[in-house]
Amino acid sequence: MTRIVERSEGLALAGSGSVGPLRLRLPALLESRREGEDGPGLRAQAAMGGSGRRRLALSTDGATLELEFPILAPEVSGTGTGVHAAAPGAVVVHAPVSDAGWSDLRATPPELVVLGNARTLWSEGRSFVLAVREIRDRLGARPVLWAPRVALPHRLPFLVYLGVDVVDTTEGRWHTAAGERFDPTLGPLGPGRAEEADLAAQDRTVVEGYRRAMDEVQRALAESRLRELVESRTAAEPSLGEMLRYADRELGLLLEERAPVTGAGTRAYVLAESHRRPEMARFRRRLLERYRPPPSKGVLLLVPCSKTKPYRLSRSHRRFTGALEGLPGLERVHVVSVSSPIGVVPRELEDLPPARQYDIPVTGEWTEAERAFVTAGVDHLIATGRYRRMVVHLDPSEYAFLLDRPGAPATLWTVPDDATTSPAALARLREAVASGLAELARTPGGPLAVVREELRELAAVQFGRPAAETLFAEPVRLAGRPWFQRVTDGRTDLATVREERGLFHLTVAGARKLDAVAPLCVDVDPALSLQGDLFAPGVRDADPAIRVGDSVVLRRDGHLAGVGEAALPGRLMTQLGHGVAVRVRHRSHESTDSPMTAEA
Repeated sequence: MTRIVERSEGLALAGSGSVGPLRLRLPALLESRREGEDGPGLRAQAAMGGSGRRRLALSTDGATLELEFPILAPEVSGTGTGVHAAAPGAVVVHAPVSDAGWSDLRATPPELVVLGNARTLWSEGRSFVLAVREIRDRLGARPVLWAPRVALPHRLPFLVYLGVDVVDTTEGRWHTAAGERFDPTLGPLGPGRAEEADLAAQDRTVVEGYRRAMDEVQRALAESRLRELVESRTAAEPSLGEMLRYADRELGLLLEERAPVTGAGTRAYVLAESHRRPEMARFRRRLLERYRPPPSKGVLLLVPCSKTKPYRLSRSHRRFTGALEGLPGLERVHVVSVSSPIGVVPRELEDLPPARQYDIPVTGEWTEAERAFVTAGVDHLIATGRYRRMVVHLDPSEYAFLLDRPGAPATLWTVPDDATTSPAALARLREAVASGLAELARTPGGPLAVVREELRELAAVQFGRPAAETLFAEPVRLAGRPWFQRVTDGRTDLATVREERGLFHLTVAGARKLDAVAPLCVDVDPALSLQGDLFAPGVRDADPAIRVGDSVVLRRDGHLAGVGEAALPGRLMTQLGHGVAVRVRHRSHESTDSPMTAEA
């Protein structure tokens, strides 16, 4: 089977694939047609089968795949009965499936998996999500997944986001024949008129609704906004909101695995469902698991977020900076922004996605979950930092939930009313920070040593602490500008970071320094020359922790071969077998180190 991924979001893998003689653009809309109905696109027609058996013909572009399988009680009862062959390379799965059944499937991996009792599982809610998870856990990303008779136009975004590759029009036509109407955006509209001519017109209308809905899904995928489209459809049907909650809970690890670590543009996080998006959950988790406040930071300054991203460029944050200008030892102040749904964002992580790309509605009202995100972050900073003083430049009425944090150092609140940029508030801010700095000694090494600590923490969030400690072990120096930092050993570049990306790119020299602790490694086929980008067939193995956009290290026969940027998650590099896996930036046999002029 050939499956090439061009873009992805959630569990959706958009691109192309093959099932027997069929060549498909995925995700695909399968139009259920009656005998005599014809037209372009992928279509399904039923044929007479033997007693107790169903026959379907899937056709497109002159090619046909005939499926035949038993008609089983699970289509009604929902009780799983296993796996049934439907055609060479195609199986019908009735979940749940025994371990023996999965073992047989893995021995001869199918090209097409039909979730035969999908409709019954959908009615149960969580069972449908669990069935999809088990199929992907057991069989990987390569098989094309079809869930028959669950798709309605307003459900298409969620089904595709969940990784269903083929959706069909059967359910919509069935409901239309019963006189029901559906809108691609609003969902069920209630009964329509029952005259035969009207039913024929409604039947054509619902099929057009499917086509428009699939076009909308394809556009959202192309713009990396499928999740936003999914969330916008939850109001159309209560079960969609329920299913999305199940998906975020039960498929959280799979969704995070497919979520890129890079970002661009601005993304809206409007609904409560958006707070659970995998990239947001990952930022909060990595902050708690990998990040520690730079040791030189002695004053923790909590400030509100801003609509402008990164925050430091906003008018309010520039006023905060201006109020503190000229204070000795200012580099020891740790500026941390408080925001929902991301929690807390230290100044050195402001460019780390999604901190640079999110937008939210601001009302001054906090839900319990939003308060929990913030308090968990603040408590982590207090527990792992070396602060002597905490200055809270927040409205005390809005942020009262931050009062009296356990283990907090001496704390000063500096906003007398709700105006953080008023002259009185800025004056109190300066006075409180100056008082805190007066208790601290100057930093050995000066401000540049603090910048090094900040960059090391960014590396720890990206690569993990062992790799960050090794990368920044002496000899190490900094060069460049605030918007383009270069980490060097005094002679050659080890890593670079641009503010618009927010993540480090390793050089070959940096990968060589990391050596045994090098994270996110890809094992390359020894026979591969590695002249251009690395494609999936050339991947022998890949770290499952790799995410799209990660800076990865390429190894061949245990030796460093190069560095690049992941185009696929690590597990998909070996599961798919086709497509670009890594966009190679530097190869070890080429000179990638930039000689630098020695500085005093």
